[in-house]
Amino acid sequence: MQILRFTTESPVYRQEYDLRNLVLRHPLGLDLKDEDLSRDKTDIHLGVTDGEKLVASLILHPMEDGIVQMRQVCTHPDRQGEGLGRIMVQAAEQLAKEEGFRQMVLHGRQTAAGFYRKLGYLTDEVVFFELGIPHISFSKLL
Repeated sequence: MQILRFTTESPVYRQEYDLRNLVLRHPLGLDLKDEDLSRDKTDIHLGVTDGEKLVASLILHPMEDGIVQMRQVCTHPDRQGEGLGRIMVQAAEQLAKEEGFRQMVLHGRQTAAGFYRKLGYLTDEVVFFELGIPHISFSKLL
């Protein structure tokens, strides 16, 4: 397995698009084709590959004042429970530090709150809705 940084110009981006749809949108009856993906072009894309296949991915969106937002974290359903998400988030944190960011923020699905807490993310536990499902804001100093 390999952790890979890629852009929207890479062939891996199509795999990421498909994985995001499979894990994050289709179960909600949604599709990425209906969303504005323009910021994907300037964001940082990370993924875990197994051979030629992308099995997990996330996106980092640079913000102001040394803050970076982690978004669209997903692992292929057949590979969940293998620790790929943890490996990928830790790699994203290291990369963010190297890029000069001081804080990581994210809107995590309420069902994934335990995952982010285990990785040291803090929250105020306020629940809000995105895409019709409950989310919580998390942050971590890098």
